[in-house]
Amino acid sequence: MFVTGSQGAIVLHYFSDELYFDQIVKNAINSIANPALDSFMAFITNLGAPVTFYILAAVGFVYLISKQKIPEGIFLLLCIFTSWGVMNSLKLLFMRARPAGEPLTYAVGYSFPSGHATLAMAFYGFIIYLIMSANKNSRTKWLSGFIAALIFLIGISRIYLNVHYATDVLAGFILGSILLGTFIILLRYFKSRLF
Repeated sequence: MFVTGSQGAIVLHYFSDELYFDQIVKNAINSIANPALDSFMAFITNLGAPVTFYILAAVGFVYLISKQKIPEGIFLLLCIFTSWGVMNSLKLLFMRARPAGEPLTYAVGYSFPSGHATLAMAFYGFIIYLIMSANKNSRTKWLSGFIAALIFLIGISRIYLNVHYATDVLAGFILGSILLGTFIILLRYFKSRLF
């Protein structure tokens, strides 16, 4: 529904309650919960944390520039920071509260879409694209498969740790995929015109 704020702004409130799909996924994940998995999921979720992306983006940019892959380095940064901005804008638009109950990790702000899922798909997905573009062999395929599994696990960790609904994560993956595809297309277009 639409709600008019004190300054006349229209704010969209959507998915305000837990959906049936969210309940099914959460119940399935709760059924396998245990202390060892708590620790594992806390570790995995940190691989999708903002500080992790800051470090990896900087390292990735420097590495690509050192290999004379300047467009790839620039578009890697554009992809991650644009994804961050779009995701935060959507959080403010939808203003979905986080799941009820005690979270198993620190989380602030609104819930929809999942920032971890969005940024993991956009950033790690871009890394997969760069790896597979450089060399398609069994080693790079295995590495790409490992990174793809990491993206999925980061999303699952957010549900497991009770800081996101399943629909938050699904939306984050979709949003991240759209942004990833957009920047891959832009990179290819840029390189075809100038290199």
